[in-house]
Amino acid sequence: MKTIRIKTSLLFVAIITSLAFPGQLSAQSLNEQVTVVAAYEPSIPEVNKINANPAAEETEVKLPKLSYGITPTPLEPGFTPDVIPSVRLTGEPLERLYRNYARIGFGNYTTPYAEFWATSLRNKSYGLGLHIKHLSSSGEIKDYAKSNNSLNLVELQGQKFFENHTLNANLGFRRNVVHHYGFKPALYEIPMNEDVLKQRFNRLSAGAEFASHYKEKDKFNHAAQLNFNSIGDKFDTRESTLNLKLSADKQFELFSITEYQQAGIEGNLSFTQYHDSVKRQGSSLVSFKPYLATRFNEYTFKVGVDLSFVGDSASKAHLFPFAEASLEVIDEALTLYAGINGTIQRRGFDALSDENPFVQSILPLKYTREKFVFYAGARARAGRLINLYASFKAASVENEPFFVNDFSQYPRRRFTVIYDDAGHLAGRFEAEFNQAEKLNIKAFVAFDSWNTQREAEAWHKPTTTIGGSIWYNLGDKIIGKASLQVKAKQTARLLNASDEPYAVTVNGYTDLSLGLDYRYSRLLTAFLKFNNILGSRYYYWYDYPGYRFNMMAGISYSF
Repeated sequence: MKTIRIKTSLLFVAIITSLAFPGQLSAQSLNEQVTVVAAYEPSIPEVNKINANPAAEETEVKLPKLSYGITPTPLEPGFTPDVIPSVRLTGEPLERLYRNYARIGFGNYTTPYAEFWATSLRNKSYGLGLHIKHLSSSGEIKDYAKSNNSLNLVELQGQKFFENHTLNANLGFRRNVVHHYGFKPALYEIPMNEDVLKQRFNRLSAGAEFASHYKEKDKFNHAAQLNFNSIGDKFDTRESTLNLKLSADKQFELFSITEYQQAGIEGNLSFTQYHDSVKRQGSSLVSFKPYLATRFNEYTFKVGVDLSFVGDSASKAHLFPFAEASLEVIDEALTLYAGINGTIQRRGFDALSDENPFVQSILPLKYTREKFVFYAGARARAGRLINLYASFKAASVENEPFFVNDFSQYPRRRFTVIYDDAGHLAGRFEAEFNQAEKLNIKAFVAFDSWNTQREAEAWHKPTTTIGGSIWYNLGDKIIGKASLQVKAKQTARLLNASDEPYAVTVNGYTDLSLGLDYRYSRLLTAFLKFNNILGSRYYYWYDYPGYRFNMMAGISYSF
């Protein structure tokens, strides 16, 4: 065994040596023969087994928290811009104003006309104005008595402007002359003195107002207005009224639920002295109207009470609650409103004779009370050119005056007044197209319905009125005008032989008028006016027809 191991070792050494030094070995000539005596028994030596499994090692790298700070450093360029001169805006030059304006004309039916205005020019401290007018007619109406009439008036007004207040004052005198021509002299054999038919009204008015106009909404707004009116007629009827109006209001912001809260009060004190050839009468009306108002988004509300005291032959108090709500559906385009109220007012000789100049000089005078009024309406704009208005009213009225013919002074047919309680419905719709100084078109329709309690009809109250007007400027040289008014029939109250009342119909009428102005220059204008072009005979009051076709021509001048 030992011999084999030695031989094996020698063999192994020889192989290694031959591999390490191949050139040297090949140079030697070795020729040996090895004889293996024993059989070869291969064996595997014992080795130590590695039991550990290979595994990849992961290295975790933790990044440190990064923190930093920035210190702002302003950039301060060393540049100074040049001064830019301010732009001077040159607006449109102010139109030249003329202090005086006069119109004179003449028409058929022997109708002279003259009118004059004088005003102060632009002034930030004050304003003054004067207005004088004369219009008369001495034409005849076929088959009727003398119908001459005239109007003369003088008006003065002034304004004084303060920082937050304005003082207004006015003074006026108006003289109206009419004739009671409502009969046909040929039907009567009695000679009639024309001077007996004449009626003359002289009216004097004066007033002053002091009012605030703060720009800030939270200021204490206030106003005081004092007016005096007096009227006297040819037959010694006199009426004088002194009226004082006071108002004050202030806005608050006590609650955030609404935009503002407003508290205010209005006061009215009116004292009247009246006398005619039969009686003398004094009366007074004092009213107070406290109210609250607020606005919530597009809604506006106002509530209050009207407490009025009437002093006449007997004193009496009246209480009228009032409320109003409005809704701005479309901003500055559509507004709806509705409300309730009540009023009381004196129907004096001044107001009645102004409405119907053919009234008697001795009239029964009463207070008219609207016990309950409901009203509603809408204001709308369609674009910049079209305006729309609509209103409706329903009222319960006590002592509404109605004009009826008075035959007590035969044959003169003057009018007197009778009073009745009635329900009243009224409505009006109006549309306007206004294109600055180029074109203006207006149209309206109105209805008026009375449901009287004692009288058979609402005497001399037309039920429907339709009207419109057009104004067109052609190149600032020619201005055309047209107007139309259509009134429905009305009823008058007459007496039969037994002094029993009965109704007669006063036909309605259509009045079409045209006008034309030609501007020869900025200062001088010639004008033509045509009235009642259809030439129809219509009646304002029973047996009082108006003129048929009439015209007027004249000139106007500014200086």
